[in-house]
Amino acid sequence: WYQRRVREAVVSTQSTGNKPKEDEHIPEEPSRNGDMTVSRIEFSAAAYSCMENEGTIKLGVIRTGNLKCKSTVSYETSDGTANAGEDYVAKSGVIEFEEGEYIKSVEIEIIDDDVWEETETFFVRLFNPNRGTEMDKICVTQVSIINDDEPGILQFQKPSYLYKESAGIAELIIERNDGCDGRITVHYKTKDITAIAGKDYEARDEEVEFTHGEVTKTIHIPLMDDDVFNEDKIFEVMLSEPTAGSSLGKTKCTIVTILNDDDYQTLITRVANLTSVNLDKLVIGKESYKQQFQEALSVNGGNVDDAETMDFVLHFLTFGWKVMFACVPPAHMAGGWLCFTVALMCIAIVTAVIGDMATVLGLLLGLKDSVTAITLVALGTSLPDTFASKVAAMNEDTADAAIGNITGSNSVNVFLGLGIPWLMATIYKALVYEADDTRSKFIITDKSMPFTIALYSIAAIITLLLLTWRRYAVSAGKPSWVEMSK
Repeated sequence: WYQRRVREAVVSTQSTGNKPKEDEHIPEEPSRNGDMTVSRIEFSAAAYSCMENEGTIKLGVIRTGNLKCKSTVSYETSDGTANAGEDYVAKSGVIEFEEGEYIKSVEIEIIDDDVWEETETFFVRLFNPNRGTEMDKICVTQVSIINDDEPGILQFQKPSYLYKESAGIAELIIERNDGCDGRITVHYKTKDITAIAGKDYEARDEEVEFTHGEVTKTIHIPLMDDDVFNEDKIFEVMLSEPTAGSSLGKTKCTIVTILNDDDYQTLITRVANLTSVNLDKLVIGKESYKQQFQEALSVNGGNVDDAETMDFVLHFLTFGWKVMFACVPPAHMAGGWLCFTVALMCIAIVTAVIGDMATVLGLLLGLKDSVTAITLVALGTSLPDTFASKVAAMNEDTADAAIGNITGSNSVNVFLGLGIPWLMATIYKALVYEADDTRSKFIITDKSMPFTIALYSIAAIITLLLLTWRRYAVSAGKPSWVEMSK
């Protein structure tokens, strides 16, 4: 009954109260416990909410039971996560119900500020009813203040910047979009790619502050001009740790390219510069060697702030492999041949370990060698090559890099897994046994090999035909018949 009466009434009570007309019959509805001799007072709801910018909120207080008498009850506010004087104005007083009145309201002032905050709450309680009046169930209500401030989304204005090394300073602009309320901060940090901190630019690991209403901020990164002919260098600047409810946008990192602008006129000077470039590559290679180990020993390449749980798990599981491949020299050294040779040796070790472990597991499970080869061994060797080829295809305009990667990787796997062992076995038997001894020849009796070779050949031919068709039938990303139909 009382809920129906509340819906029919106007929540904002006038100073005269909700008195019935003189000829109106006052309904004698029972209170919740059925007692008609007392009045019972409570809030109309157990919880209220309002936006911070609404200014005020009205809380309904209802009376049931005996309405033919006067009733009074005291009320007061108390802090929750919201603080009086900062988020709302504290209030206390006495509510008086005249004869026949069944609803009143308490108005609380809400303070609107420019600071982003999570939803905060405070409480209002009813107490100390007069004689003949009792408190009903909802004698305490919760009021939630929903924040309406928009601190904004932070990101770099551009995904990349170009600066000549003679500029001295790289100026990067951070934008604050979709809101500019309150004071917020964001962290930025530089990271080497081919440029080296302390050699090509000064490293930065600092915090930027946006005041209320400020929508852009410019950070300055000093560049070092060494007056030596160098190739173009690049480094990365990343945003992290936004505060006060702000978030990062899509362009949370930017690439800075340092362009060489040293002008040399004579041929002798240019030749000397080329020599300097080669020597500089050796220096960068040494510094990059150190950087390889730092990244291998750190979670997420050293960017722990942005690391997720899976990054820590993968770092733990692959730590040994990461350290081993960190031993591969950078490509700057020895024209890349040193990197190629050591990388090939590491791949040989990985292939041998995975092959032996797969063989042992296949024996324990009772699998045939052919089944083990196309399942366990393939998962450990060929499947990673497939994913690497996918990345190569996504980063290149043509499929050449992907085809070269998958073909080269599989060729290396076959060479290391079959070619070298078979060659060693053949040489060993030829040296140990006499020529007329049948044991002097290394003979493969695997019946599944012809089928495997035939299957691979068919797939390779289909792939080559498909690539050839795409090369001549597809123009600018669209089939040639699409162009002709236009």
